[in-house]
Amino acid sequence: MKKFTLILGVGVLMLLSSCDNGVEVLQPIVDPSGVLATTDPVPNKSKPWMEGIYTVESGSSVFGKQVVLKWSNDNLSIFTSKNAGYAVLKGGEIDSVFYFEGYWRFRTSTETGVLSLQISKSEGGAILTAKDSTGGEIVLRGSFGNGTQPGNAEVILRFLRPFSDFVKQNKFYILAHRGGGRNSDYLGVSENTLQIIKQSEGYGANGIEIDVKLSSDGIPFIYHDDDINLRTTQKGVLWGNIEQFTWNLISAFVTLKNGEKIPSLIEALDYIIEETSLSFIWLDLKSSRNEIPIVTEIVLEMLKKGYVKKRDLQIVIGLPSEDKLNNLVKVKDFPTIPTLCELDINSVRKANSKYWAPRWTLGTQTPIVLELQNEGRGAFVWTIDDPAFIESFITEGKFNGMLTNYPSLVAYYHYTR
Repeated sequence: MKKFTLILGVGVLMLLSSCDNGVEVLQPIVDPSGVLATTDPVPNKSKPWMEGIYTVESGSSVFGKQVVLKWSNDNLSIFTSKNAGYAVLKGGEIDSVFYFEGYWRFRTSTETGVLSLQISKSEGGAILTAKDSTGGEIVLRGSFGNGTQPGNAEVILRFLRPFSDFVKQNKFYILAHRGGGRNSDYLGVSENTLQIIKQSEGYGANGIEIDVKLSSDGIPFIYHDDDINLRTTQKGVLWGNIEQFTWNLISAFVTLKNGEKIPSLIEALDYIIEETSLSFIWLDLKSSRNEIPIVTEIVLEMLKKGYVKKRDLQIVIGLPSEDKLNNLVKVKDFPTIPTLCELDINSVRKANSKYWAPRWTLGTQTPIVLELQNEGRGAFVWTIDDPAFIESFITEGKFNGMLTNYPSLVAYYHYTR
């Protein structure tokens, strides 16, 4: 059994895992001095002018030579190619000085630390708060720490250029696996939960993939594995195949690894619509039974709700197997159901899927991708985590998006195009 102990230290929340080969995950506490409480929110008009590519003049041990700055709602994220690194910060402004407090993390390990940055009035603050700002020279200066250390190492980021016209004009979907990350990524929250979905945009995602199972009484819910097990849950009274239990039993008696409850599909989609800006949801069907009729009903209702809320949101039902495809074509008006097909292109056309999603080991397959795009369809590739392949598929391929466990790394290579 994996036990967790919470230890409050100097500016750090420490999560200790006793049975994961000594894995130790540190989650720095943001802004221990409370500086952001004295500021006003960052003006929305200032945010686009901060986004872009920055050179790292100091702090390359964590941030490498170059980084991407990108806003998602009220979070300012920083992406680097070094160790799939990222930072997530909250910000504030007072008298044309901008303050940012947060943490950095290497996604390929558990290394992390605090991060504090400022934009002074003379190095971009005045430009960013000007009434008719058109952007200009911006420098962020501050400090970062490693592990439990306070932020005493210097970091300087200098604006190099905005995003290219190609990036601005071409939507590319950065899809985070299992809602934003796996349990093995040690992100402090469990995979396939509302909590990881909440964090996914800070990691660079503008879309997510989530896994759908079906309870014994026909309620779709979000969970990956076939069984209730110690990889995904804390030890409890229910054990074995999760689909043998009713939804009431699952929701009441199954506690996930980091203390969360399993969300139903309706709960997850409603949360995405109400609480995020995510624009693409890939439902990966994992049930041993035919869940397509009930999932379709839920998806169509949620798309209507998203439309009323004026949300830019696509929800597609994944077709990972011939069985799922055969179940789909039994549904009345199936060509109008938004689907994503992982099979061959003839199956894509048979289902009238909006998207094709081949595995990455088949290569970029550019002629087929272009053929389907000419038919008005899109194409994604899954699941790529290797930095060299991420870079090559983005620079050489023609896909509309990519599924990954490292959305921050995909974000870096996409936004630096």
